Amino acid sequence: MSLAVALIAVQEAMAKFLGESLPMLQVIGMRYLGHFILMVVILMPRHGFRVFRARRPVVQIGRSFLLLIDTALYFFSLTLIGLAEATAIFFSVPMLVALLSILFLKERAEWGRLIAVAIGFAGMLVIIRPGTGAIGIGAWLAFGAAFCASLFNIITRLLADEDPLPVTMFYTAFVGAAIMLVIIPFAWETPSLWQQWFALLLIGVFGGAAHSCIIASHIFAPASTVAPFMYSQIFWALGFGYIVFGALPDKFSILGGVIVIGSGIYLLRREKTKADLVV
Repeated sequence: MSLAVALIAVQEAMAKFLGESLPMLQVIGMRYLGHFILMVVILMPRHGFRVFRARRPVVQIGRSFLLLIDTALYFFSLTLIGLAEATAIFFSVPMLVALLSILFLKERAEWGRLIAVAIGFAGMLVIIRPGTGAIGIGAWLAFGAAFCASLFNIITRLLADEDPLPVTMFYTAFVGAAIMLVIIPFAWETPSLWQQWFALLLIGVFGGAAHSCIIASHIFAPASTVAPFMYSQIFWALGFGYIVFGALPDKFSILGGVIVIGSGIYLLRREKTKADLVV
């Protein structure tokens, strides 16, 4: 999981770098094409065309489309706000999942969970500071990405007992690549720097490798054990933000980020404790 979030941070730094000079739709398209090629190389030799055989193909396509929207919103947010701010806002995903699980998975609305969610959202408001224009639309785009990612996670849970893991992994890359393959020709601008070519060609590989590492982490340990390690991404975001872009978050973003991360870790540990009690 630690390797996965490091790879994600590299991918996001590449997206921010590319978005400063190239159309973001082109960047998103190359991210998905690279991911798709990686999944073909990994999955097709072993599973062949069985990766297309989903029991609920419409749900698989909808889930994968949500991830595409999530990626688009988040990448566009990176052109407007810093890596650390966007990452901190995106860490609202565990809170959103906890809230949406009550609505869609009929989980119990326990007071501890609801209070943690409320505190986490308060932390996010400290980062965004609505009405002040501090980081503006970029923050809301990052939050929209977090909401899409939360729905994506909920649907993934629903599909866990429906389709084999290779099928779900393949659809995740295939749907986005198929859509963006149609869009890329209309958004393409030929890069003028070798650094741009390097980032364009590898951004999808880093994203696909990160997804594979996340899946592998759940093979070796329960989700409640590995999930807290995803918060190490904030340190990578801070590092890349400062070294590559010369940017550091302000005191409000740091305070809000600490509140959001603390709330998310509490929710994750709470789920682990409940699982241990059941066992």
